[in-house]
Amino acid sequence: MKDLKGRTINLNNNLLQQVLGRKHEVLCILTEKIVTTQKCLVSEHIQTEAKYGGVVGLRTKIVKVSVSENGSVRKDSNVVLEIPAPTAIAYGVIELFIKRDGQFEFCLLDEQEGGFERENTEGSSYPYSLPFRDSSFLYQPDAVDSDRHSGDRNIIPSNASLSVLKQDLLLLKMQFQPFVKLPEDKQGALNKIFYELLHHEEMVTALEEVLDSICTGEEPDFTNLKELKPPQQQNITDFLQLVGYSLQNELLLQKDQLHYKGLFSAAHILISAVAELSDYALALLRACWDIQIIPALCCLPNVASADGTLTLRDPALAPLTDTGRFHIVQRLFALSNINLEMMESSVKAVTMKEPSFFPFILYIALYGFYALGGTI
Repeated sequence: MKDLKGRTINLNNNLLQQVLGRKHEVLCILTEKIVTTQKCLVSEHIQTEAKYGGVVGLRTKIVKVSVSENGSVRKDSNVVLEIPAPTAIAYGVIELFIKRDGQFEFCLLDEQEGGFERENTEGSSYPYSLPFRDSSFLYQPDAVDSDRHSGDRNIIPSNASLSVLKQDLLLLKMQFQPFVKLPEDKQGALNKIFYELLHHEEMVTALEEVLDSICTGEEPDFTNLKELKPPQQQNITDFLQLVGYSLQNELLLQKDQLHYKGLFSAAHILISAVAELSDYALALLRACWDIQIIPALCCLPNVASADGTLTLRDPALAPLTDTGRFHIVQRLFALSNINLEMMESSVKAVTMKEPSFFPFILYIALYGFYALGGTI
């Protein structure tokens, strides 16, 4: 690293030009790798369980093979992979943050993210950005792709009641009002597409890139979109149609900008939040959608006491009294740095140590899906 001090990267290199043309790409330095020394076999026994008689079914890997009745189905499969020698099976890398002049920094801390510094798009001539430059997005794209900022990283305190989110959630309600005001048929169509997005992370990534490009004034890159399956491409085309854009032969045609401006902003905020969640968090969010507990979760910040206590005598929180549902919510909250604990007649919800913006990002997703149900 000392030898690299003061050196720059040639951004005119053909490979780097291709990387710069795609969003969310990061350049890394390889520091170590694990290589096989002889041929080996890796086998895995996977069992997918689907429960039809219960409240919810999650796809999970189960080692034990068994068959049960009462509407349960279990399917088994064996996967065997042969790995020749020498094959690299793991890498250690350091991400780089590369500035426009070719200078770069090593991202050595967990909170640092690699990427490429982007030019300011205020002077962009790309027409689709103009209607949205004055939109009050909660998280504006910063210089590094896939990162969002809104002031201090640690603005949400540690060990704090969920009530600390109340003020920000008031703004969030206004942002999602366009979802609530949609005609029932369009609201249902958008709701269905968002639910489908929770099953396919690659669709979320492709759609976020298109929406980010429209917002920042860059010409949309449809590379990831073209890599999707035809039904997934159709879902994204239908989504863009619903929020004011027609996609024809990789050309975005804009509809009435005043009518769709608020709707586009709401969709962009929700997609950006969903894109920040892990695959497991998305699976748990789908489960919360299926068991219809999202309205109850949206109530928590408004009724939580100063120490995070929530009484289960509140009718709105009745769904949390079910042990199975509570455990699903508990795991989802833990992934967003929220500690949810069941007491004798109450529930306590507080942020974990240095939660960053993860609790708020989760609530953006929850409020967005709640609004798509027609109420917020």
